[in-house]
Amino acid sequence: MPFQLSEVTKITVTNANPRRELHSEERVRAIDIAFSITGENTLLDLIEPGLREHHFCNKALKDGQETLPDVAIPLPNLRFPFLPTAYAYRKGEKYRGYRFIWDWGTEGAHVDFTDVVLANLHYEIAEGGSVVVMGTIQYNGDELQDNDLYGELAGLASEGDIYIQLLAPAELLPAKKGYRAGKPDTPPVQEPDPDAGDIFAATHAEEEDETEEG
Repeated sequence: MPFQLSEVTKITVTNANPRRELHSEERVRAIDIAFSITGENTLLDLIEPGLREHHFCNKALKDGQETLPDVAIPLPNLRFPFLPTAYAYRKGEKYRGYRFIWDWGTEGAHVDFTDVVLANLHYEIAEGGSVVVMGTIQYNGDELQDNDLYGELAGLASEGDIYIQLLAPAELLPAKKGYRAGKPDTPPVQEPDPDAGDIFAATHAEEEDETEEG
C-alpha cells in the first residue's frame, strides 16, 4: 500500500504556493501545499513496511533486557547513528490520483479533491524514536476557480495545523509534466473509512446516499 493518511490526521502546513500553470494555451490555477507530520517512528510504516526497523532498534533489548509477552517492542534508538538522518523517498517522483479531504471545521464543510498529486515525500529521523514526515500536495482542478476556496487554500500556511485525509488511489500513476486533474485517465480513488473517526467524511457520504435515493 502506498503512503496515505487513511485516518483523519493533524498536519502542519509549512507553505502554500498559489500559482498558474500553462495547459495548451490556457493558464489554469494550481496550488502547492507543503506539509509535515511529527510523531513516533511508526509513521515510517505508512511509507513502507520495514522502514522503521531499518532505521531504528532497541539497544536495551539487545543488551538482554526482558520484554513482556504480547507487548509491542518500542524501537527508540537509531540503528546507524553515524549515517545521515534525512532521507528522500522515491526522490524526484510524484504520483497523481490521490484524494485530499480537508475539514474546514465550519458546519461540517470540507474540501474534497480527487486526482491530487503527492510529491517530494521525505522524512527525518532522530534518536529517541521521533520522526518528521514531509511532502507536498499539488492540485490544479476546476474547483480552484472558486475565489473563496482558492483564497482559503492560499492562506493555509498561516493556519498552521489542520486536519486532513490523503487517500491513495488503487493504482499509483506518475504525474507527468502538464497533467490536468479530472481528465479521463484519472485513476479510481478510495472512499474514506468511517471507522477511522472521520466524522465529516461519513456525514458527507450519508448526504450523497440520500441524494441518490431521492
